[in-house]
Amino acid sequence: VSNIVPNGFHARVAMKRAQIGKPLKTGRPKWLAPLDDPRNETILAAAFDVFGEKGFHGATMLEIANRARVSKKTLYEHFAGKAGLFRALVAWGGRRNLPAAPPPPDSDPVAALEAHARAILTAMMRPESLALVRIVAAEAVRFPELGRDFDAQVRKASVAIVDALAARLGIADAAAFGADFIALLRGESYFRVLIGALPPPRRAALTRQAHHAVQCLLAAYCSSPAPSRSARPYGSSPW
Repeated sequence: VSNIVPNGFHARVAMKRAQIGKPLKTGRPKWLAPLDDPRNETILAAAFDVFGEKGFHGATMLEIANRARVSKKTLYEHFAGKAGLFRALVAWGGRRNLPAAPPPPDSDPVAALEAHARAILTAMMRPESLALVRIVAAEAVRFPELGRDFDAQVRKASVAIVDALAARLGIADAAAFGADFIALLRGESYFRVLIGALPPPRRAALTRQAHHAVQCLLAAYCSSPAPSRSARPYGSSPW
């Protein structure tokens, strides 16, 4: 039989079988709420693994179906295509990853802003979030719509919260305030973690960085005292 089978056929079959049986690398993190349909969760975990290995462009629906151990027909019954899968991944992470509503109106707006900064930094520095950003950045030229979808999903709720807090603080230009808020969080330390130059910071470092960002923002917009030197950002050089 081996004489009439094309060269490499057995190797390709073995690779295919190994791929179908390949276990998922990514289980659901503790911080992430389970989905109502366990099959969707399995499919999204498989998509996360394949996107991480192959990029959005290199991933195929067939490979994701094989990794999830479902048929291609079943995969398309749950998700229309790769873009839909990626949007669902981002939505799943954002559902519990970031606050969705402004804090109560009777809360301290400065404390609320700092708490929101901590929540955003914690979400941004999670390995899963960093992996998604790297995938989006790698495909930005070929699939700019992927970046637009990602940006819209992760920014919308946060912008509304910061706008509401800016109004309570008496900030006239809420848009500029919000842009500077995000810029201070997505600073040098985040970039260095994103490219692998630094490991993700621990909770205490995130708390210090959130405090530093909010103090800088208040100093610029509310004439508050400048931040102390002890609050320098994670990964920065001494002042």
